[in-house]
This record gives sequence, C-alpha cells and structure tokens, in this order.
Amino acid sequence: MKKINLAILGLGRIGKIHAENIISLNECNLKIIIDPISDFDNNFTELGVKQSKHFDDLLNESDIDGVIICSPSKYHVSQIKSLSELTKNIFCEKPLGLSIEEILDVRSLVAKKNLNLHIGFNRRYDPDFSELKRCILNDEIGDLHMIKITSRDPAPPPINYIKKSGGIFLDMTIHDFDMVKYLSGSEISELYVKGGCFVDPEIEKAKDVDTAIINMSLKNGVLATINNSRKAVYGYDQRIEVLGSKGVLKVENKHLNKVVKGTGEGFISSNPQNFFIDRYEQSYKKELMNFVQSIRGDLVDHADADDGLHALKAGLDANNSLLNNTPFLV
Repeated sequence: MKKINLAILGLGRIGKIHAENIISLNECNLKIIIDPISDFDNNFTELGVKQSKHFDDLLNESDIDGVIICSPSKYHVSQIKSLSELTKNIFCEKPLGLSIEEILDVRSLVAKKNLNLHIGFNRRYDPDFSELKRCILNDEIGDLHMIKITSRDPAPPPINYIKKSGGIFLDMTIHDFDMVKYLSGSEISELYVKGGCFVDPEIEKAKDVDTAIINMSLKNGVLATINNSRKAVYGYDQRIEVLGSKGVLKVENKHLNKVVKGTGEGFISSNPQNFFIDRYEQSYKKELMNFVQSIRGDLVDHADADDGLHALKAGLDANNSLLNNTPFLV
C-alpha cells in the first residue's frame, strides 16, 4: 500500500504533536515542514524530513497527498486557498477563520473544488467522548434534556498569547461550542454569557476574561451550559455530563494515576492530568488517522466548514453577549 505523503504548516506546539504522530505511523511520510520562524529541528532532518521557512517551497512539491495547517489563525484562509491548487486534502487547526465572511468564502471553495477539508476539533476523537456520543445515538438515556461541560486550564497562557488569541471564546471555549453540537446533533440558537477576571489583571487589561459561564438554548430544544476558567490549581479539568429522559451520562477527569487511598482521615486520589497534551494524547492520534483514512477514500465523520462556522459564530456572539450583558441569537 502506497504511503501517504503529508506536509505541516507551522511547527509550534500543535504542529509538533501532529509531526510526531505522523512519524509514528508506518503508512505515512512526513515530507516537509514549513515554518517561517522556528529554527530547523535536527531530529526531523535526521529522519529525512525537509524543512523550510518559505511557503512557496510547499507549493512546489509534487507528491503531497495532504497538508496539516498549524499556522497562526490569521493565515488559515489564505493558505487554504493557495493549498487548494496543490491538494484537495487539507486539515486545518481551529479556528477555521476569524470572521464569518472568511469561513463562508472557504465553504464556497470547498464546494467548488470538492475539497476534503477537516477542522481540528480533536475532542470529538477522545475515546471517552466518542463513547458518550455512541451512547446518545443508541438512545441509552432517551431524549436529551441538558448538556453540562466543564473546561478549565491549569494555568493561563502567556499574556502575549492571550492578546493574539482572539479572546477566551475563540481560543478556549470554541472547542466546547463544537462539543455541544457534536453531542446534541444540534446547533446553538441562543446564548447568554457572564464572565470576569479573577486570575490575572493583565488579562482584563487585554480586554478579555479568564472565567466565564455560557448558558445556551439549542435549536432542538436541549439546554446546555459551559463553564471555563484559565486557572484551576488542581489540574486540567475536563468533564461532561449529559442528562436525558432515561438517565445520565458522565465523563469524569483523567487522573495522573488511578490509585485511591482510603484512611481514617478520608479518601485521597491524584490530581487530573497536567494539560491538553496529556489529556488528549489519544484524540490527536485518532484525529490524524481519521484524516489519513479520508485521503485513502474512506467515508469518515469529521468536523467540516459548517462546524467551523457554527463554532466561530458562537464565539463571536458569546463575546457580544458578555460586552452587552444580554442574550444573543447565534
């Protein structure tokens, strides 16, 4: 079977995760990495991976089967347009674009050129969340009533990152907006946001919040709520609860270890895993394999341009709701 030749745009934290996962797959070759800022990595050079600082060097490659975009968000749309001349198989990390108009433009391009465009909402591929989705589809808890998502980081990113991130709703909550749609099978119709700065006054100076609660109504009538924090001192807090007419489904945190110690003073367990790289290690691998399978022609379930549009609209309207202290229609 012919190996799939892949390229990566952007070798930041996410780009390195994808690069390592590609290299670990026997059926894939990582042909080239493009990053205008990072120094060349000797480990990749020793493995025969080309490295360049120039985007045009990728466009000049003749045997690329798919490209994974991990560049800064502001470049995503223009790079997708250019890459559509090279390959129809494009994986783009979230967000797909920074404006509704941009994403609508990409959606039209996908239809025109029959692009196989995947959006990097990796949490869909987490084994526990996938099983939760299967239980919902299997009617194991009946009609859905409510979805509750807790998503809290162990510590905020550097303030320079926050200033360029698009704000908490486009950087952090956007994953949760996608999970609401993924689990419910429905888009958000209305949301109302409350938020504040409790962690770092520099975040408030950057006109952002570090803590937020988002209450939502969905088009299918289900209610949903998301609570976010940039700082949970006990670890990376990732939990989901889905309430239905016949019962409840829960996904609890993954802990550093599974040992629970019980003494006369009570029970003690370890903290949740440290951060997303640990917690979602398997989801990144499954997400990549899903993309590779689609390149081979298999029909796979994945986040597409419509999902990217829905999540972005929710993020933009969440910010408007916060600023105006009023519910917003998505």
